Amino acid sequence: MSSVYANYSREDLIREIEILKAQGTSVNDEETYQSRFLNNAVALRKTFSDVLSLLITPSQKDIIDQSLLTILRFFNVDRVYIGNFDNDKPTFDFTHEVTSQGTISMREDLLVGLPKADYAWWIKTIKEGKDIIIRDTDNMPEEAAAEQQILKVQEIVSLLVIPIYYRGYANGFIGLDCVKKHRDWDALDVENLRMLTDIISIAIERELAHGMVEHSMKQTLKSEAKFQIIFDKLPWGVELYDENGYLLDINNADLDIFGVTREQVIGLNAFENPNIPEWVSEKLKKGEDAAFLLDYNFNKAAEKGYYTSKLSDEVKHLRVKGVVLKDRQDVILGFFYIVFDDTESYHKAEEIQYSLAKLKAAVDTGESIIWEYDVATDKLSADFSLNDLIEESSFLTYLKEDRFSSVHDFIETLHPDDRHRVYNKQFKRLVDGEIGKYVSVYRRVFDGKVYWLNSNVRAYKYSEDGKPSKIVSYTSNITEQREKELELMKVKEADKLKSAFLANMSHEIRTPLNAIVGFSDLVAETDDPEERQTYLDIIHTNNDLLLNLIGDILDFSKIEAGMLKYNIEDTNIKELCMEVYLSGSLKIKPGVKLLFDKNSPTIILRTDPQRILQVIANFVNNAIKFTSEGSITIFYETKENEVKVCVRDTGIGISEENRARVFERFIKINDFHQGTGLGLTISKTIIEYLGGTIGVDSVQGKGSTFWFTLPLDYKGISS
Repeated sequence: MSSVYANYSREDLIREIEILKAQGTSVNDEETYQSRFLNNAVALRKTFSDVLSLLITPSQKDIIDQSLLTILRFFNVDRVYIGNFDNDKPTFDFTHEVTSQGTISMREDLLVGLPKADYAWWIKTIKEGKDIIIRDTDNMPEEAAAEQQILKVQEIVSLLVIPIYYRGYANGFIGLDCVKKHRDWDALDVENLRMLTDIISIAIERELAHGMVEHSMKQTLKSEAKFQIIFDKLPWGVELYDENGYLLDINNADLDIFGVTREQVIGLNAFENPNIPEWVSEKLKKGEDAAFLLDYNFNKAAEKGYYTSKLSDEVKHLRVKGVVLKDRQDVILGFFYIVFDDTESYHKAEEIQYSLAKLKAAVDTGESIIWEYDVATDKLSADFSLNDLIEESSFLTYLKEDRFSSVHDFIETLHPDDRHRVYNKQFKRLVDGEIGKYVSVYRRVFDGKVYWLNSNVRAYKYSEDGKPSKIVSYTSNITEQREKELELMKVKEADKLKSAFLANMSHEIRTPLNAIVGFSDLVAETDDPEERQTYLDIIHTNNDLLLNLIGDILDFSKIEAGMLKYNIEDTNIKELCMEVYLSGSLKIKPGVKLLFDKNSPTIILRTDPQRILQVIANFVNNAIKFTSEGSITIFYETKENEVKVCVRDTGIGISEENRARVFERFIKINDFHQGTGLGLTISKTIIEYLGGTIGVDSVQGKGSTFWFTLPLDYKGISS
């Protein structure tokens, strides 16, 4: 927490907590997340104030266009526009438009007389009172194909369109277009635009009422009523004063903030309020806006006879903006206050500051330490005075024994892979004044154990040349956390491989199944004996392949569950090799020889014959897949207290990179051949369970030798 909030002012903390409270987040969330909502709230309030100022000013020329320009800047989009359609006409118009260059389209430049039929989906959606939220124009509903084509021509990639209600119906819309980049609209964008649209609709009604003398009074009354509704429902306090400072109107939120009734305060003079600073009143009288923080004392207001509130004895912490209203001749018409109640946020900010003070006083009684570096003397020193549990921490004990004559001595104690990054890319840039702070994660080794450390480093004193003279570092031991992160990364990678494996298995199983089903149908249809035999051979081959696939999957499932069974008995290695040789001879490709010396010595082991047979067969089957010419040789030899069984081929070989991964789970070195990619993983599990080792020697392009060893607990060797 200290690294995020330590340098916040009271006002910063107030604003920060207000945003966190509104969004339901905690003060421990990321700074970037907090800043996003903080900036949005500030910008929204300014935009609202600007638009409200425009609307309150009577006879403001081009009031809608100016309001749209304000909205465009707030949302940071490329185009803002208003559309209007009359139910009695087959066409509709875009009546107002502003662009990101700040230009306001002239009437003759606007799109008018557009056929409603070309925008059927758009108009239907708006009339139903629904929003149009398009994050990517490539992904629009099928029924919006016509609109999609039109948007594509204009190179629009994202848009947000909200219905505008006037005359009691959704007779138009306001839209935001993004041309340069996609926009991921969220609920906050939609809600903000709705609020601003409600205000804009007032101006639209006024514009529509222009020239209609017989209805002008009714329209004005409607607009004023609508304005009053919006005015009263605003979440912030608003007070409207005339040019002499007398209160004309106040909204409900402001009444709640000050604990008064409308009758109590209407007609009071703002310039006589004992809580308002004199400089604020002077600025407003001169026609200048004023923004200020205010600790509002209700007892003070009562004692001076200004008014009595039900909130007596309380002090509220407010943020206030005074905005002056002028006509076209720059004559002051009045002003209004926008009032934000920060009392709750203020108290929470005080609590945070108190917590920070305690944190700074105690630093951390756990495995953390403060370092200080003097640039002029190149002296690096540690402060252990706040570490009460230092004797109970081996890590802090190691650090206490550190003695560095310079910062370079410290850098030399880091892991070799971290030294260049920490010194050249971080520390040196800080010393040279290129950056003011950085966070670094690096490793140190103590007594053969690798420790992961996290250092928050910043300059806190500067010399006359503007470069740091003193640097402080808050360093913590994050070894346990880092090890968990690395372990989690391994688990995620395993899950990723497993998912890919399952997807591949679906394909691998369907291939032989399709062949079996397809050629079974052909066998029934043909009368040619040779053709039938060919089909039967294909069915037989794919049947064997399917059985092998299912066998691998079942074995691997048993391995994963720890349920693979072994039957240890006297085992004749020569007989197993001969059995694989005979079955493999039936599968061998033309131009390839399968070799085995029938005069090899007989070796008897105490092991599982079926599992050993499975491993040798897997070696041979792999060799047959990847050998198109030459030979495949099965042989074995005894060496000291073990027997080594090998299968050598003259196939395509394996690269050095893939040799290190060939026995890993879910790995297929060559995707052009069928199989699960589990055979060698299963073989490795079997051999290691039986007390042996397994490996491969290979040269890419020349061939491979897969081998395994087993302990030579034999009954005898005979020729």
